[in-house]
Amino acid sequence: MSHKVTQKFPLPSSGTSLPERYLGTEWLPPPRQDEEEALSLARPEVVVEALARVLGPERVARLDAVASARLSGVIIVLENLHDPHNGGAALRSCESMGIMEVHVIEGKERFRVSRKVTQGCDKWLEITRHQRPETCLSLLRQRGFRLYAAVPGAAMPLEALDPLQPAAFLVGNEHEGLSATARAACDREFAIPLHGFSQSVNLSVATALTTYVHTSRRRQALGRPCDLDEPSLIELRARYYARDLRNAAGIVRRFLQSATTRPLPELADLAELSDLADLALLAERAGLPDGDA
Repeated sequence: MSHKVTQKFPLPSSGTSLPERYLGTEWLPPPRQDEEEALSLARPEVVVEALARVLGPERVARLDAVASARLSGVIIVLENLHDPHNGGAALRSCESMGIMEVHVIEGKERFRVSRKVTQGCDKWLEITRHQRPETCLSLLRQRGFRLYAAVPGAAMPLEALDPLQPAAFLVGNEHEGLSATARAACDREFAIPLHGFSQSVNLSVATALTTYVHTSRRRQALGRPCDLDEPSLIELRARYYARDLRNAAGIVRRFLQSATTRPLPELADLAELSDLADLALLAERAGLPDGDA
């Protein structure tokens, strides 16, 4: 679940006419090397057990509550955003509504965020960068997502979209909207119903409204706050635990080393084993694969 770039590509030039407040706002992915190393050392269940002891019960409860309300079936795609405040606000809306993934298309504009606005929320998002809309949308379609383009005045209202179908919502540049290529690749165009004299809203507001309405409808249709299966949820918990700690890999490694020095449980006690590290140790000493313990 690390941040991804679908292919190496030269980012569009920033130019020389950007406002001063745009300087230093190009989005850079938070480091995930320690998290990946921690997850490579043991099964997610063992990583959870090892790191929970360091995090403490209150922090564990908070991380679990957030993980247990994540939605993998709703994705936001941002194309050529210009203003870093809009980029930051869009990410913050996505994370606060429990969305896991955001994709950004940087064909014309580098993706920029205001860190005062994001408040570090991108730490908890999986953000994938693309150069071309065709690449991004083809990958999402292969994964089973329906593609919906946000277009003011479109005939289909947001509330009419199927909440049970995995959905990717495309939001375009503040001035030009979505590119013709992106619109043509989508299954439907939708609009947020507006009832005042103003017939459009700011990009970040449109993102917030879209995520709130559709995630609320999806949770109601599912009858639960999360759409992850149990293995995916356990892996996400392990990743969040690792992401929340410094040197998570070192903590997991020391936990595994301590397990090898603990006395082997008596066979009579196997029915009462609850420590996953003991189970893994027992399998190792018996010469069994992990799955056979």
